Amino acid sequence: MPGDVSDGPSRRIVLVGVRSPMIVDYEESCRRCGIEVVAGISAAGPSRMLMTRDVVEEAPAGVTHFLPCAFSPSRRRELAVLGRELGLTLAAPLLDPSASVASTARIGDGSFLNAGAVVAGACFVGEGLLLNRTASIGHHCRVGDYVSLGPAATLCSSITVGDNVLIGAGAVVLPGISIGDDAVVAAGSLLRTNLPRGMLAAGAPATIRELDRSRSLLSVEGEE
Repeated sequence: MPGDVSDGPSRRIVLVGVRSPMIVDYEESCRRCGIEVVAGISAAGPSRMLMTRDVVEEAPAGVTHFLPCAFSPSRRRELAVLGRELGLTLAAPLLDPSASVASTARIGDGSFLNAGAVVAGACFVGEGLLLNRTASIGHHCRVGDYVSLGPAATLCSSITVGDNVLIGAGAVVLPGISIGDDAVVAAGSLLRTNLPRGMLAAGAPATIRELDRSRSLLSVEGEE
């Protein structure tokens, strides 16, 4: 299994992006793993979610690792840039104790696997993955950087996913499909054809159309 943030120097971490509603899930998984969250950094003013930790404007002394906390792929990438500008290093993947990762899977740093998430064998995943509650990635998948899967979303086998892709809650992507960078699969959709870069797939079966990034589909309430 890939390392998690309880390994070595990542046992004490900073969470960056503490106004995201998802902060409660990051904190809970850290607690369950025995990880000390030393501080939370907000990129957009005082935190309203991280109630028991200090909120600081810079990295505390002696702590070197962080996790970016946001559901939106683009926002999580921005928070990763912020953390690095503060002199921090992406932590090894945070795996909730109830998550399951095959021994032959590899997951990039800065990733978070929430409760009940599954990554099957021979998968290779880039940095900054967010695999939300009970979401799953099937065997022989290749997933890029800063990809988000909502609760109960499913990637079947032998799927290729580009960078900055958002796959909504309960969506299913059938085997062998390719998804381009910056694409979105709407919640509850069934994707059975390739999805080009920057396009939206919605419906069951999904139809593909231009992606309007001003629509609420892409906004996550409360994120920084």
